[in-house]
Amino acid sequence: MAPRTPIPRPPYHGGCLCGAVSYTLDAAPLAINACHCGDCRKLTGASNLLMVIAARDAFHQDKGAVDSWRKTADSGRQIDIVRCKTCGTRLWHEPLASPNLIFIAAGTLDSNDWAVPTSHIWIEKARPGTSFQPDAIQVKGQPASREMLMDAFAKIYPQG
Repeated sequence: MAPRTPIPRPPYHGGCLCGAVSYTLDAAPLAINACHCGDCRKLTGASNLLMVIAARDAFHQDKGAVDSWRKTADSGRQIDIVRCKTCGTRLWHEPLASPNLIFIAAGTLDSNDWAVPTSHIWIEKARPGTSFQPDAIQVKGQPASREMLMDAFAKIYPQG
């Protein structure tokens, strides 16, 4: 396996497809997770949703109008899914059970080549042929705590 791309120093910038909404993340990620649940597949139109989990207080919406929709996941947890009001791009999630966190859709980052999952959840729902990085953890269903996702990230990308 090729070595992972180093994660650049913050800030990270991103936004929607039409450019109406932009945001900034001023801190390093806490985790990079791929969710393979049916909801994420349906909402993205892809085989999974790759998300950067970060501290909510380091995230700033710079411009644009957004709409949110509250979804109850298979795990029972609720999230607000935030989209651009103009083009509908799915930008980030705000988990109600963890208001100190934000889940940014990695594809909305202006530069995202470094966003390679360190964890995968709902792997039993992954599409046939899905490949997993050998150093990334694989979790059936939703983990009881998001700490395990952050621990997996810290093991691969130690601070220091």
